[in-house]
Formats: sequence, C-alpha cells, structure tokens
Amino acid sequence: MEFRESDLPGIGKKFSIITADKFKISIVVHVTGKREMFIFEPDDYDEPLCDVVLTEEEANQLGSVLMGAYYRPEQEKEKELLIENLAIEWVKVPPDSSIAGKKIKESQIRQKTGVTVIAIMKKDETIVNPLPDEVIDSGDTIVIVGTREQVGRFMKEYNIDA
Repeated sequence: MEFRESDLPGIGKKFSIITADKFKISIVVHVTGKREMFIFEPDDYDEPLCDVVLTEEEANQLGSVLMGAYYRPEQEKEKELLIENLAIEWVKVPPDSSIAGKKIKESQIRQKTGVTVIAIMKKDETIVNPLPDEVIDSGDTIVIVGTREQVGRFMKEYNIDA
C-alpha cells in the first residue's frame, strides 16, 4: 500500500492510497468539511471510475465502517453505544504544546486524557500504530481516538485549539 498526502491551497487536503491491487483511492477534504472520494482503475489514474461526495457526518460513518469499529453482530448494542461516543481527530501539534518534541510515553497522553495515538503524520512519512518511544514533533499531525470527552481533555491538557 502506498499513502500520500498533499495540500490543495484554498481547497483543503488530498489523501491518496494505492492498494496492493494498484487501485487508487483519492479523498479530497475541503476546508468546508465536504469530502470527495475518487476511485481509479489500475494503470489509469487520469479518469476516475466513480466519484462520491460525502458530508462530514457521512465520511465519519464510512470511516468507522472501514476501520471495523462498526460491524460486530455479537455485540450490536455495545457497538451502537461505542459509535455514538467514538471520536477520531486529526490534530496538528503547535510549537507551544507540551507534547512537542517528546516521546509518546513521556507525555503520558493515554494516562492523562484517555485517548490513544493511532498515527503520526510527519512531513515525509506516516507512522501507523506508533510505539511509545516515537517522538511527536511540532508541526506533526497526530491521529487520536477516544470518546468526545477524552478528546476534549486532550486538547485542553496539551494546549491545542480545536
């Protein structure tokens, strides 16, 4: 799998994934919150097979399904409660944050706030499921998961504006 992120000035960001079967999926996240998803056939990345426009709520729901957090038939009631409380946030780390320049374990993110860091997006790489010794630098975008309350605690604890 290949993953790329690029800025689209005045529009938002574009994320592209090339699958093992060479299909390309591109998602444009507009500054307005709208999401556009394009799917391309292998060896033909010029014209998409299809494109879909999603609201922020629809995109969140689709993301939950793709993560496997949504479908668990044996735990249907628990799943509904989990999805209602699930929050996944992409957070850009400002220079004045107390986590900037520190290892995940040094910052005690999970112990202090309850959220889990599931990815760190650096300038030239994305680290999925980072180890506790991974350093979070100023300007990195971290992906955190937790309840809405836990995410709020995280933002307050580490001086990050939503």
